[in-house]
Amino acid sequence: MSARILVVDDEEDYRIIARDVLGANGFEVRLAEDGEEGLSALGSFRPELVLVDWMMPRMDGESFCRRLRADARFKTLPVLMLTVKQTAQEELEALHFGVDDFITKPFQPADLLARVRAALRRGGCAGAQ
Repeated sequence: MSARILVVDDEEDYRIIARDVLGANGFEVRLAEDGEEGLSALGSFRPELVLVDWMMPRMDGESFCRRLRADARFKTLPVLMLTVKQTAQEELEALHFGVDDFITKPFQPADLLARVRAALRRGGCAGAQ
């Protein structure tokens, strides 16, 4: 069984790259354009991991993570933050609002795949591959 991954990013190019890389490696991927759309997708899709961009219109990655972690169903759901932010202080801030790991944009497909697989393994997902 393949793991379900929700990709939340306002930049279409990154959504498509993530979908193509993860889909080609056997993951089931759902795409969302911002945090509000991502939260709406959680109930019906039930992902085993979320990739979320930090800076988005309407609802940014921080607000998305805070709302996600406030819901008991998603307290332990692995969250990887896609970001151009790179300072240690910003990463510490993100860890406090529920991010498990970071992927710096622009990312390499191999890095994306390795971090997703590692996060799924740490989370005990059978579909980690």
